[in-house]
Amino acid sequence: MAASVSVTPGRWIGMGWDIVKEDLGNYILITVMALLLAMVGSFIVAGPLIAGLFISARRRMLEGRTDLGDLFAGFNFFLDAFLIFILLSIFTLIGLIFLILPALVVIALYLFPFAFLVDRKLGVWDAMQASRKLVMQDLLGWILFVILLILLNLLGLMLAGVGVLLTIPITTGAIAAAYRDCVGFAYHPPEPKGPVVIP
Repeated sequence: MAASVSVTPGRWIGMGWDIVKEDLGNYILITVMALLLAMVGSFIVAGPLIAGLFISARRRMLEGRTDLGDLFAGFNFFLDAFLIFILLSIFTLIGLIFLILPALVVIALYLFPFAFLVDRKLGVWDAMQASRKLVMQDLLGWILFVILLILLNLLGLMLAGVGVLLTIPITTGAIAAAYRDCVGFAYHPPEPKGPVVIP
């Protein structure tokens, strides 16, 4: 894990936009597919879909391409992703009972468990603990990041709802960028094979 990384919300959100605008059509399509699947499968598929969105952003950052199949790659982590989503929902609900600030703290603390699950192959609790330890290094900075992401998506909802087709992948890209800067990707794409030489 990278040491003493400054929390730079504006820069990461800008990087999220840079990731999305490089392949705008595919990211809109991926988001539409994710929302439709979430409508059908509800909370059961939400966790794997979030994991799939992270995988898509990571591939774009590392390989410079977008693969629609990455959305479904999150289902390779189905049980763990499902459990993380359920736990985060419960923690956030408890936070909301005690007003907005505790909920923001919970969201900030557990901003990265899906990233740690997918990229570092950590289990449910280890992924959540890794996220919490990272965020606790600058809790106020991460809360600001969360607030900006929430405002961004509220803006997307205000634009007749269709704005979320942009703000959701931008949010995912921003979180992936923050993870890369603060932790670093453990995954590395395979080296391309050279040309086949026929003797």
